[in-house]
Order: sequence, then C-alpha cells, then structure tokens
Amino acid sequence: MTDSWALRGKVLQNDDVNPSLLCRVYDRIAVQNAEGQTAFYCLELSAGNTFNFGFCRKENVPSLLRDVFTFNNQRVLLGKAPALMIPTVPTSIWLKQVRKYDVSNVIMWLENSIELNPEYKETILKLRKMGMKFAIRVDAMGEVGSDDEVLACIDYLLIDYATAAEFMSIVEQLKKKIPDVKTIGFKREMSVVSFNRTEAKNFDFVLGTVASDNYQYKMERPRWQHEMLRTFAQLFSSIYDYKEISSVVASYPLMSNAMKGMVASKHLANLTIKKGSNLADKQGLTQLDIRNFLAIAVAFNLFVLSDKQVCEQNKKPFSLDNVNYEPFIHSLYFGKLVDLFAQNLCDDITAPQAFIAGFLRFAQVMLHDTKEATFDEFPLNAITSCYSESGGQLAVIISVLLALTEHRIDDALNIASDAGVTLNKEDIYGYISHAMTWTDAVERAVGIIKEKREEEE
Repeated sequence: MTDSWALRGKVLQNDDVNPSLLCRVYDRIAVQNAEGQTAFYCLELSAGNTFNFGFCRKENVPSLLRDVFTFNNQRVLLGKAPALMIPTVPTSIWLKQVRKYDVSNVIMWLENSIELNPEYKETILKLRKMGMKFAIRVDAMGEVGSDDEVLACIDYLLIDYATAAEFMSIVEQLKKKIPDVKTIGFKREMSVVSFNRTEAKNFDFVLGTVASDNYQYKMERPRWQHEMLRTFAQLFSSIYDYKEISSVVASYPLMSNAMKGMVASKHLANLTIKKGSNLADKQGLTQLDIRNFLAIAVAFNLFVLSDKQVCEQNKKPFSLDNVNYEPFIHSLYFGKLVDLFAQNLCDDITAPQAFIAGFLRFAQVMLHDTKEATFDEFPLNAITSCYSESGGQLAVIISVLLALTEHRIDDALNIASDAGVTLNKEDIYGYISHAMTWTDAVERAVGIIKEKREEEE
C-alpha cells in the first residue's frame, strides 16, 4: 500500500482547482472519557491556502468528500476508533455522495450558530435516518435549539470548559428533550494532554487526551527505566554497539515484538524509505531508519511498562487493551513532523537527529513522570539541547511545529519569521498527511492497532 495521501499533489496540478476550495486535515484530536479511553476522533479541517482551522465551509465540502474521505484516508484517520467527528455544514452534497463513505462512521459537528435553511434541515433529517450522528456547541446552537425535529437528531453537546458552569442549566433542560444526549468538554488550548481526570469527570467525554496518573518514585528511578534512557542517549548520538542494543531489545518481549513488526511491515517501509532521483538505485531501509525504529521500540516498551507500574501502584488491573496510547501516538506523529520538516532545512549532521529529538520532546509521557523530572535525567541532556535557544535550526523547527500542533498559529509564524524560516502551507499540509499515514503504519506494526497481518505493496 502506498502513501494513502500521495495523490494530494495531483489535485493541485489541475489548473482548474482553486486552492482555497481544497479541504485539508489540520489535526486529529482524540475524544476520550475520564478513564482515558478513546471513544472516537475529531478532525480539524482547513482550506488549502490558509492556516485557519476548525470547520469545513460549504464551499470546501466537495473537496472534503473527494480528497479527504477516500477509503485509505478514512482507514488512517479512524485508526481503531469507530467514528470521526467532522466539523462542517450539512450541505446536500453529503447526500449526493453518500455511497462514498460509511454514514455510521460520521458524527457531524454542526457549524456554530447554524441557520436551518430547507437544504440543511432536509440533509440532517435524511442522514439521521441513515445512521449519522450529530453534535453542536451548546452556546452556539443557532436555530437548532428552537427546531424540535432537528434537536432530536443531536447526540452530543460540546461545552467550553472555561464557561461550563454558565451552561449546565441549559444542558439539563436540553436533556429533558433529548435524554440520551452526551456532553463533550473542550478547551481553547491544546497539548499532548489536555485534561486531568478530575476535569474530565465533569463531562461524558472531552475533546483532547486525558492525562494518565504519574508513577510515584519513592526512591531512585527503576534500573530498567535508566536502561531505556541510556539506550536513547546511545541511539541519539549514533555511538552504540548494535549487538549490545539487540541484546537489550531481546530481553524485553514488548520491545522485541515491536521491532520485529516494524521491520517486517512493507507498508511502513514504503512510507519510511526516502525515494531517490535515480530509479535504478536499490532502495531499502537505511541504518538511520533502523536506528529510528529502535528508538520507537525502546519508547514503546518504556511507555507501556511505566503504565503497568502505575497500575500496580494504584492496585488496578493492567491490560494492554486498556492503555491510553494517545500520548505515545502524538509523540510518534510529532517526531515524524520534525523529521520531514528538517530534511530540507537542516544540514547532514543535524537532520539525522530530527526524528528522535522531536519524538522525545514528550519523553515525560513515556515515563509517566513530570516534564521537569524527566528532562533532569542525565542521559537526555544532549537531546534537550535541541529544545533550547542554543539548539540551532532544529530548535527552531521543534518550536514552530510545537506551536502549530498546540494551535498557536501566531506564535508559530513569529518564531519562523524571526529565524528566517518560510512556512510553505502546501509543504506543511503535505507533512501533516504523511506523518499521520506513517504514524498509523507504526501503530499497526507495533500492535496498538490490531489487525490481520496483511501487507500490500
């Protein structure tokens, strides 16, 4: 299977296509319950020539259904979740193109303050009968609040966490009309984790990742964690004995299975191998690619075993199926974004460090520890230099992409401008699509997403 979003470039080659009419995926955010279990994902969408994100406008819906809602794209965006929440408008095109997507996989987040013209109302009612679900912000319901027929179609009410107290009485009134409606809390700011469990318990679900409990270190950090951190340092420096690393990998079943899965995945290899200009060149995984796979395997082992330690401390049963993998998934995605961005901006010495530096930007979630305690660890010293002002071009890239993923667009533009870095929107959206597809392939290779071993070219 090739890069499922590889066709995006072909769309732009058509001179008849106005870039402003194209719909792009800006972000994918988990919707979780207070226990950190992902119920579904929410997409943030954008017109192709802007960094504005949120709702897909009416004029962009044709591109959404044509360019984003392909079969392979839906597979990537859904992951192992049963549905996607799409912020958009209920234009009749959704009905005309209904055979191109699974209606039961879609939760339509209706545009804020929507005006229910005949087209929109008819579309909502018909899609509802087909199995689509609907969501709306409780403070921006528009005409939906006064139309009982459409109101009965609403399954989820989104509530701004900052003003939730003001609207709870309205929510209670709405529940009398739609008893099964669920609440989704959201915050304006985004991060690798957005809610703690106490905050999340105020809602049925929250838009964003719920923080897992931290591991309480009564004495020194466990020896096996030190071994993982030391291995990170060796991999980052590229000064390591492959036999020694292999011995470490073999001693941890999780790590060993993850490594075997990644090396065996033809799909992941296709997304990882950098295509050369000479088609006669033999292309395969490089030593650098294997090193990055090793870093992923080490981090996966560290993340899962640390979670297991937390469960034991809290006297809770542990299961691989119940682990909240979203922080690890975000780390993978961010690392790949940094890697892709750095290839054209960094020199041959710095560029090979990009993935591990970006990936370990969120090392604290892998240790289930605080950020301060994590980056106080000696083995991570060299890596943390990439996050400081003295970290050179790689530090700039990480800062820009961190701001973009945290939805701080102005900060990203300012950091890039001060450093003389041009943010090409076409490149950025290309990196986002490739990073999401690659991350999905890693999830399947290491077993986060379980499926029958079927590899396609």
